[in-house]
Amino acid sequence: MKERKAVFFDIDGTLFEQGKEVPESAVRAIHKLRENGHLAFVCSGRSRIMVPESPILSIGFDGVIAACGMYASYGNKVLFDDEMTHEQLKDILPTLKSTETMYILEGTEYIYYDEQTIHHAIDDWYVQSIKSMVPERFKVVPECIGEIHANKISIQVPKDRMEEVTERAKRHYQLLLHEENIAEIVPHGYTKAGGIRRVCERLGIVREDTIAVGDSINDIEMLRYAQIGIVMGNGTQIAKDNADYITTGLYEDGIWNAMEHFGLI
Repeated sequence: MKERKAVFFDIDGTLFEQGKEVPESAVRAIHKLRENGHLAFVCSGRSRIMVPESPILSIGFDGVIAACGMYASYGNKVLFDDEMTHEQLKDILPTLKSTETMYILEGTEYIYYDEQTIHHAIDDWYVQSIKSMVPERFKVVPECIGEIHANKISIQVPKDRMEEVTERAKRHYQLLLHEENIAEIVPHGYTKAGGIRRVCERLGIVREDTIAVGDSINDIEMLRYAQIGIVMGNGTQIAKDNADYITTGLYEDGIWNAMEHFGLI
């Protein structure tokens, strides 16, 4: 591959696992592919504020796509940063409260939590991660919806209330289900693939020169959209079913082996 390619990397399960380091071979691979003239982007479901400087951005990337395609930057320039509308928030928040759903509103600058439901977390690793990474940016949901600046919502729903939440969310949102009752709520029309498309349009990159690397359900759209979709060996089966190529595991030099296989390094 001699033409310049743009490679889009998911974070969790692709570049690293929470609490662990990025494999040294992955760092070397990203450095090498950029030295060879290719572009490297983070492309994450995380909101921008939850994309950490260390151990992720310090590797060196040309840009960041975050919040499932609602935010993107290139170099030091923000290309777009879309937020949920007041109408969308007014529609879903009462249902989340009434069903005792633990929800977190994720924005570019702040992450908001509900005081009444934060203790209903079924799995609080993400809450603890936020508290450790950006404690000063973790704040109570404002009473005035106009003061909320959020891109997406992460939810943990009581099992007997999932259908109710799902039905309400369908009006304005799409649900990315990670487990039976743990999901992300993203406004209709936004995906990682859409973020890649918009970035490429801004930067003059053709779709044929795109490569996506991921491991799970919220990577499927970008794996299908990119000219080449690469899935980590540790990835979920549904992600692998949508791959053009399956590399070795994250901690088995998966990134390095994939970049080498396609001649980028």
